[in-house]
Amino acid sequence: MGDREDIEILDGKIIRLKVEYEQYFARILKREPAKLRNEIEKTILSLNARTINNTATKFRLNSIVARYNSYKQHWDRVLRSIEEGTYVRKAEGAEGQGRTPASRPDPAQAPEKGAGKAGSGDGGFEDIYKRYMDARKECREPVEGITLESLKRTVDQYKKKVEEQYKTKNVDVRVYVKDGKAKLTIVPKK
Repeated sequence: MGDREDIEILDGKIIRLKVEYEQYFARILKREPAKLRNEIEKTILSLNARTINNTATKFRLNSIVARYNSYKQHWDRVLRSIEEGTYVRKAEGAEGQGRTPASRPDPAQAPEKGAGKAGSGDGGFEDIYKRYMDARKECREPVEGITLESLKRTVDQYKKKVEEQYKTKNVDVRVYVKDGKAKLTIVPKK
């Protein structure tokens, strides 16, 4: 086969590997797609060893390899956070992104038994407000101007959107810290 065909096959395999890793991280696949990853690594080494005189073809190969390296770094980072127990999958909240140890929420901020649940009256929301304000103070973010009522209005507004989107009245409001900033998220319960 020619260089162009090999590069296109490589591109297709990388796309397939990306999908398989997403399925693995979502617990759809039971095993990491290591065999396909090794096959791609060997193909890249083989293509890089060739002399490619066509500038456009060489550029295409280099851009595909750069994209693969970017994916590889992301996958390794997620695999490491899964091993450390700090990875939060999409269905588990926190916008579905892995947390690094530096951005792991404080256990005091984690949702407790009944606290942090939307629709549990103002008593439950006062707890959410307190944990959110504590998280903002811990992250050295300004807290002036954020009142219980204004935060409740904002949360209720987004809560309605989530309820409509997921067609459920059963949602949780969670407080967490990500990238050094306090965040609120509204997630439907399973």
